[in-house]
Amino acid sequence: MIKNISKTKSLLLFLFISFQSKADIKLPSIFGDNMVLQQKESVAIWGKSTPEKNVTVTTSWNNKMYSTKSDSKGSWKLKVQTPSAGGPYAITISDGKTLKLNDVLIGEVWVFSGQSNMEMPLKGFLNQPVIGSNHTIATSKNKSIRLFTVKQDKSLVQKDDFDGKWLASEPENVGNFSATAYFFGQMIQRSLDVQFGF
Repeated sequence: MIKNISKTKSLLLFLFISFQSKADIKLPSIFGDNMVLQQKESVAIWGKSTPEKNVTVTTSWNNKMYSTKSDSKGSWKLKVQTPSAGGPYAITISDGKTLKLNDVLIGEVWVFSGQSNMEMPLKGFLNQPVIGSNHTIATSKNKSIRLFTVKQDKSLVQKDDFDGKWLASEPENVGNFSATAYFFGQMIQRSLDVQFGF
C-alpha cells in the first residue's frame, strides 16, 4: 500500500513538472536580456508557449500590450512597434506565466557574415595578432554597444534556433568577438551616436 502511494505521488509530481515545463514561454536565442531591436520598425518577436493559449507582449517604451494566440503546437509570433534609438527598456511576455527581458536597447542592428576574415577574433589567433587590439579591448566598455555571435553549427535540416547570447561591450567579451565586425560596428556607432547591436 505504501509503495502504491509513493508511485502515485511520483506520477503526479512527474505530470505536474511536465505540465509546468510545457507552460513556460520559450524564446529563440536571438531574444534575451541585453538585446538590441531595430529602431523605428515593426519588429517580429516569436516563440513557444502552451498550445492554443493567449500570449501578450508588453513593451516598456510605450507601455503598449500586443496579443496573439499560440497555435496547436504552441508556436506564436507577433510584431511590436519600436521608437527612435534609446533605452534600456524591458519587454514582458506572458501566457499566464511571465517572462521578462531586461536591459533591451533600441537602435541599429547589423549582421556581419563571412569566413576566416570575419572569424578572426579581436584578440587575434596564435602568432597572428590584430594591430591595435590591446588598446581596443582595454577601452571597449560601451553601454551603447551589444554583441551577438552565432556559434558555428551544421545541419542538413532547417533549424528554428541557434546557440548564442547577447553580451555587453566590455573587455571580457570583445576579445573573442570578430575583429572586423567590432572595428566596423564601433565606427558606425560613434558616427551615428545611437545604440548598436551586431
